[in-house]
Amino acid sequence: MLERNDFTPGESHKHLSTRLKMGTRRLNAHAGESALRTSHHSANSSLAIHRSLFRSAFTLTELLVVIGIISLLVAILLPALNKARQQANWIDCQSRLRQMGQALNIYTTENNGLLPWGCVRNDPTFTTKWENGSLPNATDEEYSWYWTFTLSQEIQGQLLSPADGLVHNLSPIFHDVDTISNSFRYLNDYTCNPRVFPNNYDSDYTPDNASTGPTSPQFKAPRRLSNIRPSTTFLFWDAPQCADWVEPGNAYEQATEIDSNRLTYDSYLFRDQPTALQYNRPASPGEVVALNIASRVRLQQIQGNRDLQIGAGYFATHMRFRHLTNSTLNALCVDGHVESRQAGTMMLLDICVKYPY
Repeated sequence: MLERNDFTPGESHKHLSTRLKMGTRRLNAHAGESALRTSHHSANSSLAIHRSLFRSAFTLTELLVVIGIISLLVAILLPALNKARQQANWIDCQSRLRQMGQALNIYTTENNGLLPWGCVRNDPTFTTKWENGSLPNATDEEYSWYWTFTLSQEIQGQLLSPADGLVHNLSPIFHDVDTISNSFRYLNDYTCNPRVFPNNYDSDYTPDNASTGPTSPQFKAPRRLSNIRPSTTFLFWDAPQCADWVEPGNAYEQATEIDSNRLTYDSYLFRDQPTALQYNRPASPGEVVALNIASRVRLQQIQGNRDLQIGAGYFATHMRFRHLTNSTLNALCVDGHVESRQAGTMMLLDICVKYPY
């Protein structure tokens, strides 16, 4: 840039004009070089950023390797997670059974030690309802009152709806999570031992004479919990969901047909009675005839281990080994602890009781 001191006295106007032009050219050249340097730096910066972004992306090979590693981890972890879920459901069922035992203890304490009936009806023919037509919707009223109703009422109070005389909600302890979805108005997935929780309308064949067996039926009376022996006798256990029961999707509340109906209507399943039958064998799961043949009865427990059977399915089996991949059944014992049985290993001695009781 030209300063004032660059001019000398007496310098001609022409010579001064020439010097000014030369200075202007130098300034323009300097500005051009600066712009070129700035443009080159910007280009280099953009290229560096682009290269950095390019280097941070996955190649196809790297992406496939990552996907393969994730798939391998999923394949390793899923069985473990599924097993953990099954274990949790198995333990959850045991907790529900213990809660049933607590409700049962409350009931027996309030009722002088007496156990509830397994099923109570106004009459055996199902023609008389509980409310005797006194409710607005009399046609819908309940015919039977089950042990599940009694224990649920201990937990959550009055069950019968004032509108229709029906039970619409049982306590959630009667709904096992390892079951098929069910839309019935109340849910129950367990059954009871009919020797401990009898019907009020059946005769009780008890051994009046241990040597000859029963001589006459006696009218049943509620049992006392303190009299049930041994303490390992099963009270409640996992039962199959029935498709053709009057409560579709629910379990049949009483195991009346277990071991071919003899538990309910005969006397040989009292412990220690003289009989040709083998007590230390698996129990027949329902209304079948292969009694006293351990291998066949064991196979029946395994083959009949399913839900939603059609054609009197609630008589076919009263055992559901639904836990731990359809292999294990839970049961509550008289003394309040929970036992588990594998399919094929639920024994007559698990359900037999000593007489008298």
